Amino acid sequence: MQKKISNEEFNRLVLEHHGKIYGLFIGMVKTHEDADDLTQETFIKVHKNFSKFKGDSSIYTWIYRIAVNNGLNYIKKMKRRQYIGLENIDIKSEEKHSNISNHSKKILKKVILKLSAKQQMIIILRSFQELSYREISAIMNISENSAKVNFSHAIKNLKMKFEKMGVSYESL
Repeated sequence: MQKKISNEEFNRLVLEHHGKIYGLFIGMVKTHEDADDLTQETFIKVHKNFSKFKGDSSIYTWIYRIAVNNGLNYIKKMKRRQYIGLENIDIKSEEKHSNISNHSKKILKKVILKLSAKQQMIIILRSFQELSYREISAIMNISENSAKVNFSHAIKNLKMKFEKMGVSYESL
């Protein structure tokens, strides 16, 4: 028997997870309209495919996986190198990054655009969405170790790209 979700349960899911899903998309696309559309498409897919949710992971992880796949497919359609809108991501000004200037943030975002789509996604999920490696592995359907390795490679590639620009990664 297929699992059905009531309108009340679905509305609760949307209210609970809308902000994080929208935040993911605003980091991936240039406009708020595109982020709204992708968020809506994601929740339509969640509703349509709810019967396929097996409960092997949390509902949050399952929704996030749908969102990530939806976003990656969109990026591919839009020639990802020209369309990813990292300028919309707010780089956290944590204690260790409190000295990051707006200029440095722009440089960082520009360099992130030069990474592969998978590495961009790992950076967005880990650094901007502040997800754990366990959550990233579940969302991207990769092992936790693979998430750590991909993040490490992404950071290494960022540092190399900064060096080519003559900018010290540590000076950001």
